[in-house]
Amino acid sequence: MLMSPRRETIPVSVWPGGWPTNRNRKNAGLPDWPGGRQAQQTFAPGRWRRVERPSHRTHPCLRSLAAFQIGHTPMTTMTLGQVSARMIELGDEMEKLDNIRQEHGSLTREKQARLDGLLAEFKDLQDRYHEKRSAELAELRDIANGKDGGMVVPGVPGRDDDSFAQAPTRARRIIDQAHRSGALADHAAETVERMVTGGSDFERSAASRWVEVTGDPAYLRAFAHLLTDPTRGHLMWNEQEREAFQRVERYRSESRAMSLTDANGGYMVPMTLDPAINLTSAGSTNPLRQVARVVQTATESWTGITSAGATAEWKAEAAEAADAAPTVDDQPIPVHFGDVFVPYSYEVGMDAANFSVELGRVLADAADQLMNTAYTTGSGSGQPKGFVTALAGTASEVNAAADDTFAKGDVYALQNALPARWSANASWQASLPIINTMSQFETTAGARLFPELSEGRLLNRPINENSNMDSTVTTTGAVSNFVLAYGDWKQFVIVDRIGTTLELIPNLVGTNRRPTGQRGAFLWFRTGSDVLVTNAFRLLDVASAA
Repeated sequence: MLMSPRRETIPVSVWPGGWPTNRNRKNAGLPDWPGGRQAQQTFAPGRWRRVERPSHRTHPCLRSLAAFQIGHTPMTTMTLGQVSARMIELGDEMEKLDNIRQEHGSLTREKQARLDGLLAEFKDLQDRYHEKRSAELAELRDIANGKDGGMVVPGVPGRDDDSFAQAPTRARRIIDQAHRSGALADHAAETVERMVTGGSDFERSAASRWVEVTGDPAYLRAFAHLLTDPTRGHLMWNEQEREAFQRVERYRSESRAMSLTDANGGYMVPMTLDPAINLTSAGSTNPLRQVARVVQTATESWTGITSAGATAEWKAEAAEAADAAPTVDDQPIPVHFGDVFVPYSYEVGMDAANFSVELGRVLADAADQLMNTAYTTGSGSGQPKGFVTALAGTASEVNAAADDTFAKGDVYALQNALPARWSANASWQASLPIINTMSQFETTAGARLFPELSEGRLLNRPINENSNMDSTVTTTGAVSNFVLAYGDWKQFVIVDRIGTTLELIPNLVGTNRRPTGQRGAFLWFRTGSDVLVTNAFRLLDVASAA
């Protein structure tokens, strides 16, 4: 009987949870069935809610509807994240039933019917998942081919698709709040801001979604509880923290479908603790993340396009135009696996709120030193390729005027060697001892030759301290001393995969396999780097004579 335009009462014969009466089966066009009792269900558009659940088995002819129990969204309106989450729930329940079958040899009729219904729903969801993912990938291909300039963002359960366009605005609001509260330092806030506002539409969308879910203070609190107790910390969550954690897990599920994050396992590190943006190590001073081009990738590598540029001309009337086609190359930059392991005692972990911040600092310090060294001198094999490695032995390497000696004339020669095309945006890189050495260079009259060094500039260009470059000139053995670099650092690219992951190890054991009263935090990330255009740099080599 229709009660209102938004709500109606229907008999249990059309609901999968009970065993209907003969009268209701006849009304539904079904044959008589002995026994059973009637229950009523209240139906609102898009949702089912049980008023009474009969204590009988589900009829086999209604198994296809068994999926839609209390609070489940209809399959036709489910987002990709909801489909994936529901498939995980079904998999867990089917695994439990299968374990019961293996233990007892068979299932009861009720449990077998339930298993059949789960399998049917799983297959339907699987088809739905592939349809939705194929549609999203097709949309991404259209954007890559220039057919659509719109923004593509993985779906968020419970949120209208129209709100996706507001994701960057919400992300910038979260960044501003974290910065105002002191959770994000100035340079970290600038780094995240560049991620949200720079790059392609897809990159900005992915970065905005990451900020939105991992920058939630409720997720930081949920993460702190897990650090305190990896096995039971979730029992301490309130509703807000639970929902924040679920949003992050849904984001990870959607991102895995779009190849934005790596395999299952671990927890995403909160934005304010992520070492990729909180690089403030006192043990390694390296400004490369501030001056280089930092990009995010959705695959195993990032591919850049390099070119020496086209050549323009002045053309006479009716004369044939010259072929100005530049040589264009694609240059892939792979991302490499880096990790940090930090053991901590039960006692330290008890102070969850402060400990999570301190752990973030320790992890950031270790990751900072590892990455900064690789960005400067990394081999490119199993680790990022540093700019020194990329430039050494190329036409960009400039030898000092005299072996074993770093002289003031070498500074001028290095700057003059850079082509004018790259000079406007050029800056210097050198270690602090080398900067101090240049500060002591004098004119013939005894005045300081480079007084502007005290203001962070050298020959009208900024200079940055890089502690991973050579700090002294070694004069023994035939070695190179790369003491000074100059160039346009936007042609040096650092590639990150979005989101750092932390695995928590509940209990560590000693050599005798007995507990030590410690837990372990294993953080891992993916990053890479390389020089796109070697001609945009000049590297000074003060070689040793022997």
